[in-house]
Amino acid sequence: MYINERDNKVPVIAGYDVIVCGGGPSGIIAAVAAARNGARTLLIERYGFVGGMASSALVTPISIFRKKKKLIIDGIPFELMKRANALNGADISLDSGNVPVDDEVFKLAAQQLLLESGVTLLYHTYFSDCVMSDGKVSHVIVQNKAGRVAYECKAAIDCTGDADLVRAAGFKTTKETKLQPASLWFQLGGVDTDALKDLFADAVDEKMPISAEIRGRLSELNQKGEMPIFGGPWISRHFRDGIVTINLLRESADASSPEQFTKAECTLRENLFKVINIMRENFPAFRNCWLLKSGTQAGVRETYRIIGMYEMKADDILRPKPFKDTIAKGTHVIDIHKPDSIEQDCISLKQEYNIPYGILVPVNSENLITAGRCVCSDNSAFGSLRVMATCMAMGQAAGTAAAIYLQNNCSMCAMDTDLLVKRLIQQGAIV
Repeated sequence: MYINERDNKVPVIAGYDVIVCGGGPSGIIAAVAAARNGARTLLIERYGFVGGMASSALVTPISIFRKKKKLIIDGIPFELMKRANALNGADISLDSGNVPVDDEVFKLAAQQLLLESGVTLLYHTYFSDCVMSDGKVSHVIVQNKAGRVAYECKAAIDCTGDADLVRAAGFKTTKETKLQPASLWFQLGGVDTDALKDLFADAVDEKMPISAEIRGRLSELNQKGEMPIFGGPWISRHFRDGIVTINLLRESADASSPEQFTKAECTLRENLFKVINIMRENFPAFRNCWLLKSGTQAGVRETYRIIGMYEMKADDILRPKPFKDTIAKGTHVIDIHKPDSIEQDCISLKQEYNIPYGILVPVNSENLITAGRCVCSDNSAFGSLRVMATCMAMGQAAGTAAAIYLQNNCSMCAMDTDLLVKRLIQQGAIV
């Protein structure tokens, strides 16, 4: 069944050189990079703040900036981390390259970086559709309290995480039949953090500490049907004594299906209060704990990925290739969480790997590029590429490429990658 809308005319509010859809880690960096390279840039974000999974879902730490103590992601991404650190909301000192962040400070640090770089922000606005003209995205259509409105653009960057703009533009995407689960992160106050100090150590061999006692007891309760499926648990110290951030709850769902994701969110919030009671009853350090906050939404690990000019495969990560168009590096373990058990598959990496430009660009794209977890890869490679620091590095490449596209009048598929790499190096990126 279909209906006809009363009016198909959509007002065009303004025009920009580059429009970035999605203000998560990749979108923040992409917008800053585009603006600093001379493009008049608009960033569209559905919440009243930026930060994506690091702020709306409370995901911490942001991983991974170092390999064997050596910085492998720098440039604008690490500039943002240093800014958050200066505001006492990030720890950039860890040898592992993990950067714990205070979600509230991260929102502010990212917003300041964007505005100081000349980016125009548009909060409380949902991407809705786009208009294609001669194979190019000419307008991005959004929905907000002003109604259904459009913004003209010369280039567009999809940082939605779900390839929303790519799909609306008619480019091909793919999605696994079995997706990694969503997780509802939460923060607890009233915790005896001194008793948990061993859990707050840096990661060893890229694995964050987990309490065998806590995991063992939760596993027993899970087998008895008294504890929902969980992961970890990974318990991180907040920047204030007595507060921890916990990654534990998980639920199988396709976050690109509103019906499925709604059901999952409801289940996760019901389980949240059950789990807090379990923590109080079973572990002395949590006896007096209370819920400080939970994520605005559950953290999403995967939905759609683009069909790009190049598909990153597990072998490209396990046996790094010297891509001529390398635009960033990654080093996170291949980490695949299982939706139907408390286990996960992890493969550690011996060295950092190279990320080629081709995974950012949909096949035959003229003026549309992506960054973040919707880039082109197989399932195993995705298990490493999807993490936030790596997404930020890809964001700098995407924003810089969009600016070069405007300056050189070349399609995204025919990008001068030598120039792109040179520009990235000049601006502090490690390629």
